[in-house]
Amino acid sequence: MRCLIIDDEEISRTSLRILCDKINDLEVIGSCESAMEGMKLLQQRQVDLLFLDIEMPGFTGMDLLRSYDELPYIIFITGRKTYAAEAFEYKERIADFVTKPVHLPRLVKAVQRARHVIGKPALTNVSNSIFVKSDKRLVRIELDDLLYIETIGDYVLFKTIDDQHVVHATLKSIDERLRHPDFLKVHRSYIVNLSKIIDVEENSLLINDKIIPVSRSNKPVLLRKINPI
Repeated sequence: MRCLIIDDEEISRTSLRILCDKINDLEVIGSCESAMEGMKLLQQRQVDLLFLDIEMPGFTGMDLLRSYDELPYIIFITGRKTYAAEAFEYKERIADFVTKPVHLPRLVKAVQRARHVIGKPALTNVSNSIFVKSDKRLVRIELDDLLYIETIGDYVLFKTIDDQHVVHATLKSIDERLRHPDFLKVHRSYIVNLSKIIDVEENSLLINDKIIPVSRSNKPVLLRKINPI
């Protein structure tokens, strides 16, 4: 798992990195002293797990959680757990709270919890297709026919060339399970098939006759993926 550390205390960052190096399959891809610095790095690198301090000057860990929709799973590293109630509404994105000073056994337990969440079974892949559960049955969707995936309330719509299927899930969970180079999350409500894009404008793209918004944070990733001449 690729992880990022955000903490304003250098000693805490250093000690946490040393502990992370002792845990198998953890790769620390960066260490930031502020949430703003961490946000910029998150827009540039793929991160599976975020070790996030809560109390930081200016822009806190909670501020980052409230303001950024594309955060990976979070293990909060904090001097106290008084923020747990406030963070409850974001519980789907928080794997654990670890109180400072951090000790290896407790960190291992937190990482195991995160690994369990991140490692949930993927959408069932068969060659270039997936199976999704819709209307109490498993429906096979050919990825070549899939145009985009859209959030609709508590459901996710899989829009194909000739049909559509509604699944009870979150777009975040779909994005984490659908690991395919042709698909990219371009907005908090949309994952698109890059091969089906007709054109891209300032803050949107077109697939068939559907105009799909593109968030500012995902625009650079989109441009790298389509590699315009």
